Amino acid sequence: MKTYFASPFLLVFLSICLTNCQNEPASHAPKVEKKRIDFSDEFKDLVVFEQYVKKIDENKQLQKIQGLFFTDSEGNTNEATAWLDADMNIVKIKQIENLTSGKKYERTFYFCDGLKTVSQQITAHYERKSPYFSEERSYYSTNGSVIATFQRYSKQEDVSLSALSVGEKHACSHQTALDMIKRSGDFETCFLGFDEAFGRKFLVLGTSNQSTTVAFNVESPILKQLKNNEKSYKNKRFDVEFSPITEPDGFTFQALINLSEAKN
Repeated sequence: MKTYFASPFLLVFLSICLTNCQNEPASHAPKVEKKRIDFSDEFKDLVVFEQYVKKIDENKQLQKIQGLFFTDSEGNTNEATAWLDADMNIVKIKQIENLTSGKKYERTFYFCDGLKTVSQQITAHYERKSPYFSEERSYYSTNGSVIATFQRYSKQEDVSLSALSVGEKHACSHQTALDMIKRSGDFETCFLGFDEAFGRKFLVLGTSNQSTTVAFNVESPILKQLKNNEKSYKNKRFDVEFSPITEPDGFTFQALINLSEAKN
């Protein structure tokens, strides 16, 4: 059975998004040849999705929002980055999840007017004796259902050098990535306490399932207040502004810029 779009509106919808997406001239630097999807007649309408993805990826006008770096009780880590258009709408989210087992997931989601249009999941199977890599790309209709899913596998880390083929339809959830960007659900920034490591002082925020640390040098009035009343402020939500820092030796941490008690 052939697969068709749920509605002709989808093509018009994406075409409008594609037209309105502003971008700067592409770089003329030589690029490695990557294998795109060779769409058959059955899926030829999906070309407009790939055109939209290309426009978003090349758009230098988008505002980049870096999310906090979270760790769960088992040491698995999670982080997300979002890109916003001029109207402050999220058009792209990238999530990176590293498991202590050695498996790594890189998920990228593309949105148009708030609707998910494309998801990409690249999985690195480092935990195996013979590591291999895979990619899954899914395309979505305006009602959220999957139109088609394409997959590819490789023993090389750059899986884009392998050809994509049609696979079983599979939806990739963006909820965890969105929660990290919005700091909601398991990723709320509630006060958990303080810690010290690598000669630095850290503020610990998060929930019982996920936590993050933010380094500080000077104890501001609000930090002093938290230190003097840790029990009374425990699990209260705070708004935090931070900056990711990478030192010359490669050590990376999150530096506190501003902290305030959440109003709601």
